[in-house]
Amino acid sequence: METFFGKHKMLVLFMLAYWSVCLAMLFKSLDFLYAVLSWNVLLAILPLFFISQATETIRQKKISWSVFWILLWLFFFPNSVYLVTDFIHIANEKFRWMAGAGPYAPDAGMVYSHDILIWTKLLVIATGFFYAAVVGLESFYVFELLVRKKYSKNIGYVSILSVGLLTGIGVYIGRFLRFNSWDIAFNPFQVLQQVAEVDRFAVQFSIAFSGFVLFCYLLYRSFKGK
Repeated sequence: METFFGKHKMLVLFMLAYWSVCLAMLFKSLDFLYAVLSWNVLLAILPLFFISQATETIRQKKISWSVFWILLWLFFFPNSVYLVTDFIHIANEKFRWMAGAGPYAPDAGMVYSHDILIWTKLLVIATGFFYAAVVGLESFYVFELLVRKKYSKNIGYVSILSVGLLTGIGVYIGRFLRFNSWDIAFNPFQVLQQVAEVDRFAVQFSIAFSGFVLFCYLLYRSFKGK
């Protein structure tokens, strides 16, 4: 753990800074969303911690511990991209409206809100998502490198597709069925029962979100140059 925080000190500092902003917004707006955003960002950094521990235990040839950390990474990775769904919380905010009596009125036009709280809300959600996505995608990259080193490049590609698909399913479970990552371990039968009752939308959303995750990862990976 000390190695992780020593190596990723800036990430932890950024998270603490984000928490400070969320705390200030919580007191200013009395909107509990900011507490939820802080929690979601904490969950988002856990995959990087888990995959770092997996890397260390693999180096130490502790196979059982390696499997344990990789499974934890797989269960928690969807949290790192889940924050994009938090943009639904700005759906009821009025950012703009049409002014004037009609489209041909001299004073007709688009008027944008000058309420700084709703614009800050948008920025705080966007910042949380960006932070979580970058941290999560880095953990995804480390995972791919581990697979490619242990097996082959082709198996690495298969693992990318598999994780992308599982992530789409995981985000659907979290957003719509309201389960958490740890429910897979503590309430597996309840999770399976709910997942078994899938409908057409569940499949469509999972596939669409999987495509989104894969696109984000491949874009991120392109900057790595490997």
